[in-house]
Amino acid sequence: MATAIQPTTETLTDEQLASRFANDLASKALIELGDAAKASEVAKAVGRDDFEMQLARVALATNPNVTSTDRKWTLWSRFMDARSAFDTNVLRLLQTYGKPLRVSELAKELSFIYHRPAEVFESMLTRLCADGKRFVQLKSGALIPTAWFLKIEDEADEEVLFDNFLGDEEVYPYYDLADRVALSADPLTISAFLNEVGKPVKNLALQFLAWRRNKEEFSAYKFYSSAYTLSGAFPLSGGYWLGETLIERIVPHFAEIAKQEVVEAQEAEAAPQPLTIGDEDRERLIVAVLESDTTVFADKLLSQIFDITQDERTYEEDLTSVKEALKSDARVLWVGGNRFRPEGTIPAYVFRVPGLLEIPHYEFFNEDGDSIDLMLEDDGLDGGLDKEIRHPFAQDVLDEEAIPAPDSNPPSNVRAVIKYHHKMIGTLPLCQVPAGFFPVEPNILEGEFSLPGGQKAQIWINNETRLAYGLIDWFGSIPVDSGATFTLERISPDRYQVNYNDETEPSMFISRNRINELQELQERAETDRLPTFEILREIMEHYRKGIEFLTLHTEVNIVRRVNRRLIASLLSEYHCFFQRGGAWVYDAKKLTQGFDKSKRKYLKKS
Repeated sequence: MATAIQPTTETLTDEQLASRFANDLASKALIELGDAAKASEVAKAVGRDDFEMQLARVALATNPNVTSTDRKWTLWSRFMDARSAFDTNVLRLLQTYGKPLRVSELAKELSFIYHRPAEVFESMLTRLCADGKRFVQLKSGALIPTAWFLKIEDEADEEVLFDNFLGDEEVYPYYDLADRVALSADPLTISAFLNEVGKPVKNLALQFLAWRRNKEEFSAYKFYSSAYTLSGAFPLSGGYWLGETLIERIVPHFAEIAKQEVVEAQEAEAAPQPLTIGDEDRERLIVAVLESDTTVFADKLLSQIFDITQDERTYEEDLTSVKEALKSDARVLWVGGNRFRPEGTIPAYVFRVPGLLEIPHYEFFNEDGDSIDLMLEDDGLDGGLDKEIRHPFAQDVLDEEAIPAPDSNPPSNVRAVIKYHHKMIGTLPLCQVPAGFFPVEPNILEGEFSLPGGQKAQIWINNETRLAYGLIDWFGSIPVDSGATFTLERISPDRYQVNYNDETEPSMFISRNRINELQELQERAETDRLPTFEILREIMEHYRKGIEFLTLHTEVNIVRRVNRRLIASLLSEYHCFFQRGGAWVYDAKKLTQGFDKSKRKYLKKS
């Protein structure tokens, strides 16, 4: 079987080099953290704005030095053979990660291998460096193997190259540049050299180029210390240096690398276990909500705190666990879907029906002391009014039928109409949409409407007041005062798309001029305390050929909020109102005939 040949570091593309760099940053972060960690913790430990959690997941999953355990990431080196000699494992650790490690970091890694306290190994590591033969400590306190220093046992260039396993092609092309920048232990010259080369340079090759310029004064220890601590260069695993300008060139590839789909093979070997949320993790979830100024999403918390994303087989079960943990705390409010907010942050107006929508109760009497506006039972309604009053557009908040059980498979699209009084305050009555179109739990939901202009509107839906709130700005942009229609498409339980095509509901469209006339009638009705019967009569005089019930109901409610059954009752119980061809007509000649006594048996008892 043929073996794939891996490209050398010098021939890697910028994206491949960026991936190696990301892997090294992730490994370094795991060492600094000193224990298994989540991808979010690794991303935070790296400390770069361009190193986000999804990049951390890719860098960890594709890193040959990293494995996963218990939904966390750890280093393979922590499972080294404890039977190997102490100094052998120290060398393996340093060679694996390709950079100096502080004594405390090495001691911690050795404690994983030998299962003894890290403090035991700190003194052992100090003694290991005492003779300077195999290991030394830099002034920064980091420990490195002397094998990373240029081996110099001869004055001849060819012999030094041979002793350090360097090829001519690794140094000859850089002679002129090394001379031009005066390459030495001065960190500025190291930085200048690496930045101009613009690609990875082998550690021993870089030292050779500096030694060749000043063989008598060259110190591998000083040179490496300067390169590591002062030049801004990065020691890439495998024994290479990256200059700052090269790093700046490759990190834009991080965004593309982060999009890669990765398979965490180590976790796939065993059936994944669902997330268990203990008291400490539950409190972390709660605090994340309480410290936020806006709505917090459970799926985001699942990703940020537990590093669990949608590609995990237990994702839905884990998401449910997070939601249940949040719901169990009285300090947090569930506002539908994956949305949570701190207790007390729902706007006060969401808890009540606006005064403009309330239906006032009046008693009006004629000269004989009899009530004028009388309500009938539905059986007493004429001309199919018992059916018309049940139309969703005839119903309204505080005046709707009993709410049916939610549809188990509600439609994904509904048509709604904007009524005059709702347009003024930006509300939508839930009676216009089928039960179950909006979630029935919790009582108050937060949602998002995507508006036709591309804007997003925060919507509040109260299943107790039976209103949706938050549409006043969009309603205000619509030139129609009454009767404009739009459709709602459910994208998810808390996200909806609004579609508006300048259409109206003909029976509910009221022109601006007619609105002005009705507002004048409204003023007279308040001043003169007109019975609803008189309001109907004046409106119907305007429509000599007749008016549909829904249009009449719409106009009456612009003048005064009135129960739909009262309007239907008045049409059915007075002789002066009659139906002709589906429209209701007012006959002034029959006004004196008054109340239809045959309807008395249908009068509602107060």
